[in-house]
Amino acid sequence: MNETQCAAEEDLRVIVDSHARRLDGLEDDVDTLKSGQSAMMERLISIEAQGQERERNRAVEAADTRNTLTALTQQLAEHTGAQKRQNELAEDSLRRWRKLAVVIGLLCTVSAAAGSTLLSDQEVASTIWVHWLHLREPWDMAQGGPDNAANLSAH
Repeated sequence: MNETQCAAEEDLRVIVDSHARRLDGLEDDVDTLKSGQSAMMERLISIEAQGQERERNRAVEAADTRNTLTALTQQLAEHTGAQKRQNELAEDSLRRWRKLAVVIGLLCTVSAAAGSTLLSDQEVASTIWVHWLHLREPWDMAQGGPDNAANLSAH
């Protein structure tokens, strides 16, 4: 081989070595990028898993809240129904008392009317006072009794 060929081969080797070093550097860069990409993918998967977990937790909390609100609504409905029933019972009782008061009032009115009519008759009044109650007639006591009536007529 001659010197020009040797020099050309040497130049080629330098160029090939230079390219080999550059390729090695590129391969290292690609490996670094691949490992970075893998780390990024793992991080992305982790973030996605955390997001899904948060979403599940929110769904569970929302379901719990809905269940609690449903239970509270049912309790309020039961309480309102119970109060409504108590009010109905109280109104029924009040109506009964009013009816009873009206009946008693009517009986008292009729009794008072009958009593005043009967007691206005002196014969009935005398029968009640003297024969039934065994008392003196009230009008005789106001005048001083039967003895006083005889004394008044003698004068």
